[in-house]
Amino acid sequence: MDKCAFYCVCYNSPERATIMRDRFAKVGADLSIHTGVQMNDPRLQYTDDLATKRLWSVCYGHIDNMAAFLKTDKKYGFTCEDDVHIHKELGNRMPEIQRHFDEMDLDILLLGYMTTFPILDWYSGYGFRYPYDITRGYQYHNYPDGQWGIHLAMFSRKYAQQVVETFGGDFARRSLTDASLGPFNPDWTITKLTQNRALMYPMMAVEDGKGKYDHWGQGEFHRESHRANYKEGEFY
Repeated sequence: MDKCAFYCVCYNSPERATIMRDRFAKVGADLSIHTGVQMNDPRLQYTDDLATKRLWSVCYGHIDNMAAFLKTDKKYGFTCEDDVHIHKELGNRMPEIQRHFDEMDLDILLLGYMTTFPILDWYSGYGFRYPYDITRGYQYHNYPDGQWGIHLAMFSRKYAQQVVETFGGDFARRSLTDASLGPFNPDWTITKLTQNRALMYPMMAVEDGKGKYDHWGQGEFHRESHRANYKEGEFY
């Protein structure tokens, strides 16, 4: 864990911040809390749509975490949401995960994300990224552009720098009028800027499924993802 810097985006919720710090502490990690990009932040001034502002706030929160990581001397950075359960074995598995990360020459590894189905190598876009090993207990897969979620992501210093330089300026403003850029959304920016990417399954971080969403289908997707991946007794 001494090679890692862990960050969490937690918008104005001391209670959630305390819960997340405690969960990471139990696996031997110190968690830094980003209290959220506020609605009056100058970077959010280019839209009056509240839903868009919220999305931009989250995205800038993760990018701010990557920028903070670059100011440290740590080799690996992590950013997460504030509503995830952490696998009890994350700390014990971290040395092996770091070794595999380097051997795969990854820019980003998703340790927590959204899925309502098991990740299998014969699904389109999810072929094995690393040799299959049944004794390991988890596998590494590629993931397609249709993969959503950045509940816990691990990234290299090089990739953090690339993300900050690409999206940390006026990208959000330009995305409003240039459709070719795609939306300013963590799922289209942070997790999709590179092909040197992978996810691990089963995952190391599972959201709690308690979030409130204006769109019923969006909320149900999150709740189903929780039900499909959370196993009682395996997570803090």
